[in-house]
Amino acid sequence: MCSGWESASTSRSGDRLSRVARQGYLTVIEASATMSDSELVTRTREGDREAFGELVERYQRRVWLVCRQYLSREDATCAAQQSWVKAFTKIDRFDGRSAFTTWITRIAINTCLDELRRQKREGLRVEETGDSDGNEPIMAVEDFQPSPETRAMQREATQQVRSFEAELSQQQRQVFKLRFYAELDLEEIAGVLGVHIGTVKTQLHRAVHRLRRELGDLR
Repeated sequence: MCSGWESASTSRSGDRLSRVARQGYLTVIEASATMSDSELVTRTREGDREAFGELVERYQRRVWLVCRQYLSREDATCAAQQSWVKAFTKIDRFDGRSAFTTWITRIAINTCLDELRRQKREGLRVEETGDSDGNEPIMAVEDFQPSPETRAMQREATQQVRSFEAELSQQQRQVFKLRFYAELDLEEIAGVLGVHIGTVKTQLHRAVHRLRRELGDLR
């Protein structure tokens, strides 16, 4: 058995095995990219780390954006990483009754709330989520560098929006941030917050209507 491999030269065999290994790895990655979330979860439970890596690749930006609505940039990055670790170690607890995105988002929010409680216990300042250089969450997701004039206008608008947010109820503020900053759709928000989608629509409508009324001069 394996006589064909044994008679081949060592170098040619090594090159061939290397090519096969690379092709096989790429095939696994390509296959993972075409799988549904539920299929990737199943593969992860079976010990397939590449499958979980694909889930991270798909939703790491969303998880970070969610965390950014609660924490500073640095703390949000740590919380996002912790959320993925929790998801990996608790993947067997995912029962599939909700979408994977809903589940990981709920983990991220709970992780952030735990961090906020920790900071409060230790007497740290938790009221602000902007960075020391003046960056705000709404500005942090931009992929371009605006001019100084544009940045000044953005900063003024952001400050006014944050003042507006502070006057919203807790539920309205969560719905508003998850919709416009974290980019979740209405059904996802309902699942994450554990409320009916009609409640999400009502709270979002009230928040947006109030924002347009109070900040109409910025449009």
